[in-house]
Amino acid sequence: MKTNLVVATLVIALLSFYSVGQVFATGDFSVTSNCEEISPGTCGSAIITVASIGGFSGTVSLTATSDNSVITPHLNPTSVSVPSGGNANSTLTVTNTCNFNQNLHCIADVTVTGTSGSLSHNVVVFVCVGRNCPV
Repeated sequence: MKTNLVVATLVIALLSFYSVGQVFATGDFSVTSNCEEISPGTCGSAIITVASIGGFSGTVSLTATSDNSVITPHLNPTSVSVPSGGNANSTLTVTNTCNFNQNLHCIADVTVTGTSGSLSHNVVVFVCVGRNCPV
């Protein structure tokens, strides 16, 4: 009877260790930009960096959305492979249909979101096109 109890306890302990190991094995990632602002006189484009945290490795899909319909963000590439302990980059550029006869400039917040499985992180880049952009 004692032998069965010891074996059962050992099996439970091993299963618990295995389960905990699986939870922490996935890691995470961060999404950052080398520029806080894309505008004349600052950055013409931004480098979006997806970095491994805690051993994460995998494919991260990237999307970019603008809160102003006249400024359209573009990412190249839209998916990056992040190695464990490393990082991968994508370039953010914008095009615009701003009516400069009515506006000195057009502004937007562009949100770049990285998603891999249930993990999702983002970074916001301010964009100004035209003249007299606010600093």
